[in-house]
Amino acid sequence: MTHKIKEKETEFWKKLSDFEIIANDIIQKKSISKIESENWVNQIVEFLNTNIIPSPDSIIKAFQYSYDERTNMFFTFSPIGETQEDITRHKINQFKFKLNEFKKLKGYLSVINSLNNDNVSTEINSVKEKLDFTMEKLYYLYGDNYYYSIALILESNNINLRDDEAIEICESLEKKGYAIKEEKYSKKDSVKLSLKGAEYVERKKRGKRNNEKKKSQSETNKKIDLVLRKLEELGYGQEIIFEEIEELRGLSKKLNKKTWSQVIKGKVVDLALSELISKDVATFIYESLVEDKFKLLK
Repeated sequence: MTHKIKEKETEFWKKLSDFEIIANDIIQKKSISKIESENWVNQIVEFLNTNIIPSPDSIIKAFQYSYDERTNMFFTFSPIGETQEDITRHKINQFKFKLNEFKKLKGYLSVINSLNNDNVSTEINSVKEKLDFTMEKLYYLYGDNYYYSIALILESNNINLRDDEAIEICESLEKKGYAIKEEKYSKKDSVKLSLKGAEYVERKKRGKRNNEKKKSQSETNKKIDLVLRKLEELGYGQEIIFEEIEELRGLSKKLNKKTWSQVIKGKVVDLALSELISKDVATFIYESLVEDKFKLLK
């Protein structure tokens, strides 16, 4: 099941954040009724049910029906011995708990790929893939100090789980020291990433970036070698031309793609204007290295 936002993504997230502003205004008043609290919750639920297709029911219900057992009763009756000031404080604390649950709800929604223009189509089936995906999402949420259900994270991203697999993943991550369970000796699958877990994800990200950089550099070297061979075949074997092209090889390791492309354009224009190469050859060099149309000389 793939979830989609009905309206513009930026508008959706802005409107969702507005509920947090409303909640903070209520807390600042230092007075809240049961009806006011329920209306705030119901408006959020209605907004999500209206604007996400299909509705992420499990995430919504986790927020809608959550409450703090220590303070929830103060919305229903006034225990003997509690002053009105105490009761008001308890009600505000219950509402603050609900606000934190709302922030968790936003966290869950923020790691659903299909809601965030992340069109990753890679299928995730193996245990290793599920572990890595969970770690990646927990890393995104790292630092907000909330505990998140592994089952809600995976299932909301259309990843199937076996019976108790979320709990097994939870226990595996805890055993490795990568995650901290919300309730250590329970069968709940709620966790947050540990420092060791965050370091593990960062190492993997660095490794992936380095591999991509090496792959990109290898492809660039092949393109430059191809250009040099072609220039030689066309009779452009002058040392100055080869030096200019070879310099691009070194610059490709230091400059970002956009800047490197601009440097290439500058060099081939200079070579063409100096009549060291023809306009057609200048176009060939640029389009071979940049893979874009060269319009300046046409």
